[in-house]
Amino acid sequence: MSDAVETKHPAYRERVDEWSLMRDTAGGEKEVKGAGVAYLPEPSGFKAQADGGTALYDAYQKRAQFPEIVLPTIHGMVGVIHRTEAQIELPAAMQPLWEKATKDGLPLEALHRRITAELLTTGRYALLADAATEGSDLPWLAGYTAEALINWADDRSMFVLDESGLKREGFRWKPEQRFRVLEMKDGTYTVQTYTGSERAPGDEVTPSGRGNAKLNEIPFVVIGARDLSLPPELPPLLGVARSAIALYQLSADYRWQLFMTGQETLVVINGDPPSAVGAGAVIAIKQGDNAGAPDVKYVGPAGTGIAAHRTAILDERQNAAQSGARLFNNSESKSAESGDALRIRFAAETATLTSIALASAQGLEKALRHIAIMIGQGPEAVTVKPNLSFVDATLTPEQAASLVSLWQNGAISYETLYENLQRGEIASAERDHEAELRLIVSATSIPRLSSVDGGGAVRCFRTSALRALA
Repeated sequence: MSDAVETKHPAYRERVDEWSLMRDTAGGEKEVKGAGVAYLPEPSGFKAQADGGTALYDAYQKRAQFPEIVLPTIHGMVGVIHRTEAQIELPAAMQPLWEKATKDGLPLEALHRRITAELLTTGRYALLADAATEGSDLPWLAGYTAEALINWADDRSMFVLDESGLKREGFRWKPEQRFRVLEMKDGTYTVQTYTGSERAPGDEVTPSGRGNAKLNEIPFVVIGARDLSLPPELPPLLGVARSAIALYQLSADYRWQLFMTGQETLVVINGDPPSAVGAGAVIAIKQGDNAGAPDVKYVGPAGTGIAAHRTAILDERQNAAQSGARLFNNSESKSAESGDALRIRFAAETATLTSIALASAQGLEKALRHIAIMIGQGPEAVTVKPNLSFVDATLTPEQAASLVSLWQNGAISYETLYENLQRGEIASAERDHEAELRLIVSATSIPRLSSVDGGGAVRCFRTSALRALA
């Protein structure tokens, strides 16, 4: 197997160019221009130059502007999805993950945002519940990008991860090729590493849970833009990336035409060319004995394609908006919409955001449940409920008071009340209804609070809370 560890899955090879496009366009102008002719073909006429067109192409590329629309769209969508944090429930033994969920110290909520950003970028991300580090009994989560998961078995019995990168040796950094193979052998989860140019396999490790219990499933979760299926999908924002490249190419041609039409060429007919032109230079053309009258004039291209290029640029910007960027268009017409109209329109426009938010939460939940199993906890104690309200849903004081009144009159349960208060961004998303009730009872037991509204409103609310807790 050592000579085949680098083998890529056929589905990986089908998507890798799209992932590269997304990475480069998200990386911005430096990455796109660094790719040279891969994104900006060289005009055929440049090659006729003595240097093969190198100087002309360099100027042609430098004048072009790459529109920075992909990364802001990703960041904007992450902000919309995580406008309010997901509700994550963990058993007491897993609480440290809130502050350190990964080996490099990434908090759990930050990891959740990273998952979402990767799903928006490539449409794929993976999480491995890895063994605990020294000094800790709690496993941690290792994240893998779409490009790092290079091969897999369709029945999920094998995954190959490319962990190649830079390795520090003293003060120097050297590239190191490293692969990790996760595999089920005889019903047991095993891990094997391959390091170095020879791809020599390292020692095989059999990770275990608490009490040295064997793991009968690979604790590895592959997350897609819509669900947890293995086949990689099209990146959700691929249309925005393609529009960005089209705009970059149009910008190069447009600006090149502007330059050329602004740089007219001096033509001398029946005369000697001057040694210099421009301000401060004097041109004198003498007529020869047999020559006709000298004709000196500037000649430049008509630039008839400039208007068409400008129109094409505007059209392509509209295509980019329709591919995703319009969600962040702060136009006056949007602000003038009523709350109901805005919610209806966003329900249609944010279908992709909803699927990504759900997939991101489901993947994180499954990975955390793997950790729960590894430490002997019940996996059902772990839940991740994502925010699916992508517009401002804050309740007015009157609406909140009406909900409380319905609860006190027995029309709805306290759990229903609390869920509505959470959606309305009044109640905390990090506490469940029982924890909130205990805080209410505790707070209303303080004597100085009993004077509020003559004590009647507080006592009534506290009585209702005690009834709900009972």
